[in-house]
Amino acid sequence: MRKLAILFACLLFSCSLATTQDVDFSKVQMKVTKVAGNVYMLEGADAGNIGALVGDDGIVVIDDQYAPLAEKIQAALKGITYQPVRFIINTHYHDDHTGSNAYFQKQAPVIAHDNVRKRLESGGIAGNGSSVRF
Repeated sequence: MRKLAILFACLLFSCSLATTQDVDFSKVQMKVTKVAGNVYMLEGADAGNIGALVGDDGIVVIDDQYAPLAEKIQAALKGITYQPVRFIINTHYHDDHTGSNAYFQKQAPVIAHDNVRKRLESGGIAGNGSSVRF
């Protein structure tokens, strides 16, 4: 029974990897949901959601998903407000949370735990440190 459970867990894990790798980003559409007040959720690829907090002087973005979605994310944010992105917050180093850092860092600094920065600078999943400014 234990071997069957391990096999099942491995199968589930490998299926989730295949799903992420097989995403056709050109077909992904961003969906914007107003959560409450000035808080929004953007849904794109199946890997996770993006948080957006809109203030009088700009937007705080929490996680920025995959690099190929950066322009779609930007367009979705423009549909919410004319305000610019002021800060990007990365919750952890995975590419589905940091992939668009290189795009958005042209407009806003990236904020993350020091371990996230170290992981990205050492060639973590989102790329090398030369593409991310903290």
